Amino acid sequence: MIGIAVSAPLEREDAIVREAARHGHRVAIRAATADDLVERLAARPADAEPRIDLVLVVADERHASRALVAACDERGVRLVALADDAAERARAQTLGIDAVAWADGFTAVEAAVRPSADAGREPARSRGRVVAIWGPAGAPGRTTAAIALAAELALLGRRTALVDADTTSATIAPALGLLDESPGFAAAARLARAGSLTVDELDRICQLVPTMGGTLRVLTGIGRASRWPELGGERVAEVLERCRDWVDVTVVDVAASLERDEEISSDLFAPRRHAATLAVLAAADELVVVGGGDAVGVARLVRSLPEARELAPQARCRVIVNKVRAAAIGLAPERAVHETLRRLAQVTPEACWPFDGRAADAALLEGRPLVDVAGRSRLRRRVQELAVALAPAEQPASRASLRAAERPRRRWLPALR
Repeated sequence: MIGIAVSAPLEREDAIVREAARHGHRVAIRAATADDLVERLAARPADAEPRIDLVLVVADERHASRALVAACDERGVRLVALADDAAERARAQTLGIDAVAWADGFTAVEAAVRPSADAGREPARSRGRVVAIWGPAGAPGRTTAAIALAAELALLGRRTALVDADTTSATIAPALGLLDESPGFAAAARLARAGSLTVDELDRICQLVPTMGGTLRVLTGIGRASRWPELGGERVAEVLERCRDWVDVTVVDVAASLERDEEISSDLFAPRRHAATLAVLAAADELVVVGGGDAVGVARLVRSLPEARELAPQARCRVIVNKVRAAAIGLAPERAVHETLRRLAQVTPEACWPFDGRAADAALLEGRPLVDVAGRSRLRRRVQELAVALAPAEQPASRASLRAAERPRRRWLPALR
């Protein structure tokens, strides 16, 4: 990732921000004039993140100056000018600035800065991953799974964000006792549409939820289902792309419906009711499918699983059957679930999670993740196993963190008796 400072006319500036984000870079400073940019570079702390690797300006009198050239030389920052006509190219040559044509695309800008930006630096940190939590209609436990899994990933030392992209019944905010008058995910979508969504903006609009394993960054969902047009597919995809630079893992809770509205609409440009769900599945690196552990839940899972996998072709699909119990399926319920899914869907579930009403109710009552209120419950242990499987191999979980998670807080024990 390249950290960029920009000074350009507003329309060109917005285009630069969009193209930089699309190529995985971040615009950290936007200045109206060259003098303004010099002042902002001088005021920026040397250890501020992201580090400024490139100053990109339009080669005219307003946005490029000798003072800016001197400021960049003093800080060892690469300065590149956008010059699309003869006058701009002449000014860039006069100032001794390397010039590229915007018409050549952002790859030309990357090529101009890469020798100095990458020289002698450590390899860039790999971008974060997106984990989508989806399940068929009903109440298989998608939100409970999303919250619990995000908390477990934070316990394993990952910077984790929890996003509520459910456009029909967003419930992460009430489940965690958060205010949702100003939904964070909708705000992020609006910023993405304006081309001004940055990591700093995500930090500003998210809500912080402390857990025993670390702090979760939560983007709450829309409070009313009627607000679904705010979450268009392109906006949702852009938010998730920016989240990859924000955190290590983004856990996204989505709605059940996989309907593609264009198949029944004559207006191809109208908003799509379920565009958010489809965009999340298309962007996901991991797809966790949560189905109910009863006859109806398994039937719904078998019918909808092929379509979900088709919508997320690049994601690794992990099937979880939740609320598995003998009272609903019969003797040896886990074995029955495995055999049914292998026979009818040609899939082996990643795990069968037990029906643990005490643990789930305690988490909902306290507005906290399972790991905080029911550290020794069977359900929490199964969620922990999934989190370990999802954690990148190059960052193994420490034994100390896993042992700490096994010790429930004394204050929560009465709720589980």
